[in-house]
Amino acid sequence: MDSDFQPAAEAIAARWQNRTTPFPDLLQLLLDTYTHENQRRDLDRSGEVDEQEFVQSHASVIEAFGRMPEQARAFIARAAGGFFDVLDLNGDGELELADLEAYARAYGKPTAGIRTNLARLLAAFDLPPDRLPKAVFLALVAQYWFDPSPDAPGRWLFCLDPQES
Repeated sequence: MDSDFQPAAEAIAARWQNRTTPFPDLLQLLLDTYTHENQRRDLDRSGEVDEQEFVQSHASVIEAFGRMPEQARAFIARAAGGFFDVLDLNGDGELELADLEAYARAYGKPTAGIRTNLARLLAAFDLPPDRLPKAVFLALVAQYWFDPSPDAPGRWLFCLDPQES
């Protein structure tokens, strides 16, 4: 797993240019998060997560979100908010296009559709097209994971093709 996450951790850390980051050991954070999530999802403890286990494990998360929305939002604020802070180089509480493109490049993903998708996401909140506030990001993450509505803007969070919905 190190070889999968090492390039991403190095690319994101390099953007900080030797300044202190919110997570000094980003590689370990990525590895720990991946390991924890796979262990949680591996219901039969086989060492692999199949599609049924993934769907079943997510169903319990959705159920818990409905039962304990305040705790769920606090978890999202910690987990996704911490991730946001790693990308927010100037600490102003907003991600710029360059921050999002750098994240995509760190994982070897295309960047061509990010500008259009960001504008579409922000338009849904009546915001200008170029800066993603942390509170809006957290709302989008909650929608992405927990709102089954096909019209929820969070459904587009990781969409790179503007024609997708």
